[in-house]
Amino acid sequence: MRRHAAGILLLTLAAAASGRGQAGPNDRQRPDPDAAARGRNVYVARCINCHGLDVKGTENGPSLIRSVAVLRDFEGSEIGPAMAATNVHAANLAEAERVDVSHFLKLQIETTARNRNPMEPPDVLTGNADAGRAWFNGEGGCNACHSAIGDLAGIGGRYRPSDLQQRFLFPRGGGRPETPTLVTVTPSGGAAVSGTLEFLDDFVVSLTDADGAYRSFRRTPELVVETEDPYQAHWDLLDRITDDALHDVVTYLETLK
Repeated sequence: MRRHAAGILLLTLAAAASGRGQAGPNDRQRPDPDAAARGRNVYVARCINCHGLDVKGTENGPSLIRSVAVLRDFEGSEIGPAMAATNVHAANLAEAERVDVSHFLKLQIETTARNRNPMEPPDVLTGNADAGRAWFNGEGGCNACHSAIGDLAGIGGRYRPSDLQQRFLFPRGGGRPETPTLVTVTPSGGAAVSGTLEFLDDFVVSLTDADGAYRSFRRTPELVVETEDPYQAHWDLLDRITDDALHDVVTYLETLK
């Protein structure tokens, strides 16, 4: 009788495991390079400001290298529910985007596992400082807002090269003071209202006006919304800066000590 009960228990456990559909070690997701390349673009546009350039997290978001959801994910199966369970993701990724991001993150995990060196950050000083100075003052147009002897004086001595790269690409976040984005909202047939942007998506725009009053507007085709983001030049750089130029500029900034 006991032997019969034990057999039933074993069959029940096996059926339960099969029903969960858990992938075994031979069924793990192998990163597809093309999907990972697309996923990288999605990550840069939607995730990098909180989870960091190296996917290892910032003060605004956790590491995704050690994320249980990412480790268990298979073709986006865990990423979607994990994002939906939080309140910080304003818009969930489309299914195809989740799959691509999954491949990108899996590739990052494998790369990290192959190149473990917890004592040293990645070497990003692979560029040419003179070329970086020329790009900074020329094609990049960085000197329109910044100065090597002004606001950037000594910056190379205050930050690690990897942090310089992160701050150059994504100046917001990291617990440092920020210049707010300004917004002007003009209702149809009404007076324009200006102030500091508090929230903006496809449905609502909110601001705090000069008197400290919080104002919120439902976005309609007739509502005109104009923003003035002090970091717009940095966002524009993401579409045109090359890897070589990026490493040249970071190498140049590191010399400003």
